[in-house]
Amino acid sequence: MLRYTSDMGGSVYELAELNSPEIDSLDRENTLFMMALSPLEVHGPHLPLGTDVRVAEEVRDRAFRKLRERRPELDFVIIPSFFMGSDTIPDSIDVNSRAVYYLLKATAEFLADRGFHYLLVTDNHGGPRHHIAIAKAVRRLYFRRGFHIVAPFLPFFRRMYELDPELVRAAGSGRGACGDIEDSHAGLNETSIMLAIEPEKVGVAWSGLARTALNARAWTALLLGAVGRVLGAMGLREMAKDVAYVGVVLSWLTEKQPPTYIGEPCAATPEAGERMLDAHTDEAVARVEAALEGRAPYYTPLGWTLRLIEPSR
Repeated sequence: MLRYTSDMGGSVYELAELNSPEIDSLDRENTLFMMALSPLEVHGPHLPLGTDVRVAEEVRDRAFRKLRERRPELDFVIIPSFFMGSDTIPDSIDVNSRAVYYLLKATAEFLADRGFHYLLVTDNHGGPRHHIAIAKAVRRLYFRRGFHIVAPFLPFFRRMYELDPELVRAAGSGRGACGDIEDSHAGLNETSIMLAIEPEKVGVAWSGLARTALNARAWTALLLGAVGRVLGAMGLREMAKDVAYVGVVLSWLTEKQPPTYIGEPCAATPEAGERMLDAHTDEAVARVEAALEGRAPYYTPLGWTLRLIEPSR
């Protein structure tokens, strides 16, 4: 049953190994459940399909180690990882976003019914409806049950995409190297992270993969970009940003032969991966501590003003 324990607290359990009385014996106020959630998705010719879950698990484990030091009163329960996500690139496993929503809802309700309060969900996938579904589950569970689903990748991905100056400084990177639109999938950022955590799983092709870019002239990007500019002129800045973002994503996903990576894998380094992992972990720790202090876990991911495109209710 017990995976790890410490004189300072911070016991760690595997949920799948616990029986029902053992779960009920845990401290309701001081137990944090942790789950990694991301799809099986093509990541160029050089990274495994499970890259996003592997990164999510690494962030989960690093967050645990930091939280154990800062919050010795906490116990931790690891829920099995889920290889599930929506809005994946072609030739990947794409799951309807409602499945993501209902998985999180069911998991959180299982915990809330037993009197627990906190679930950390680590993630590394940027699909618009994937994020919206998670944000909807977060809001529903907090509004109806007072239960905290902590989903740090929602704000972290937004910081990456928008090149948040604080994140850029922490990661020691910049445009085209920080998981932004020019480095959005299996490029410098994700290749660096995998070089940092599991270099043996990075295919030898990575060092010869030059930069690829999204097609900025695709009709979806041009059309929705124009709509976004009109919305911006009307003062609807967030919606303008979201419309342009969805246009860019669609310009990639609707290509007949879309590239399987965006960015410059050959420029990756394990040091850059470590810096990004540290930043992502710090986001997770900060969001968990905010939940422990009673702050509402609401997020506004990219695409949130267009949340009707995601059908979960």
